[in-house]
Amino acid sequence: MIYESILDTVGRTPVVLLSKVNELAGCEILVKLESFNPGGSIKDRAALSMVTQAERDGRLKPNGTIVESTSGNLGKALALIGAAKGYRVVVVVDPKAPQSMINFVSALGAEIEMVDTPDENGGFQRPRLERVRQLLGELPDAFWPDQYNNPDNPRAHAEVTAAELLADVPRFDALVAAVSTGGHISGLAATVKRHLPEVVTVGVDAEGSAAFGHRPGKYAMRGLGLAWPPGNLDRSLVDRLHRVADSEGIATMRLLARAEGILVGESGGAAVFAALHHALRHPGSRIVVVAADGGTNYLDESFRADAGSGDRPPREAVLADLLAEAAAPRHGQVLLDLDRPAASSGVVG
Repeated sequence: MIYESILDTVGRTPVVLLSKVNELAGCEILVKLESFNPGGSIKDRAALSMVTQAERDGRLKPNGTIVESTSGNLGKALALIGAAKGYRVVVVVDPKAPQSMINFVSALGAEIEMVDTPDENGGFQRPRLERVRQLLGELPDAFWPDQYNNPDNPRAHAEVTAAELLADVPRFDALVAAVSTGGHISGLAATVKRHLPEVVTVGVDAEGSAAFGHRPGKYAMRGLGLAWPPGNLDRSLVDRLHRVADSEGIATMRLLARAEGILVGESGGAAVFAALHHALRHPGSRIVVVAADGGTNYLDESFRADAGSGDRPPREAVLADLLAEAAAPRHGQVLLDLDRPAASSGVVG
């Protein structure tokens, strides 16, 4: 097939069965691999939706400038769109951004604004947004997608991503997705629950994130978590919350590479870890996990500890250890109660 633009290849990502993991865990976990998008992540979908709508309503003018705060993937998506459509793109990042991402957006002609001073909690998200607001005042006709609050973010997943998923997997019991802006879990869940009302949605957050109202703290994983509850997160569509520690998410990411030949990112590792926990608590469930990006973003960081280790245990032993951790994680699933913050909701295991 011949496409008129690289942007026409966004979407239609595959769903893959975790055969070895499922065999040992006695479950059925399916992973939708968003790394197959041209920019390497699910953010391609939201970025294209936000830019397209801004073009239609005049917020983004021809030859205009796009400015956004990002820890990685949205910057790659916007840089790709900017190159294809002729926009200037300025991405505001921090030292946690993978060098591979910096190289990617630079190769596509985007400009980098580095924010290297964290806030009082050690986070960079609020300082990045402050810099975005400064740039909006300095750059004429600049457009800020505002991925955290822009309704065109979840709309992309409600209208397109969910339709793809339901076409590939017409029946399943649980949907597991990491939460950052809240866009893809809210959009997916809105459509999925209309078609499959009994599906349980599990939101996966980083230990140290405040997306669900917990006290903010430090965490290493990228691609999930936020220093405040995002506007695009519709908690009424999230049935359960699983907060995942750095060690749990990154160990799962490494395991999937060795056991399945699948490179998912840190948020994908966290989501699969939460799915394993859910599977062990609900035997026989069919669980769909959204892996928001691929592990190639993190080869120089999160996979580095495995490099050069000549005496590694067999992958079956590593998987057995991971299953034991998933059976007794640092944080169990929490039932979300809209009348109370997630920090005070009841643990269900």
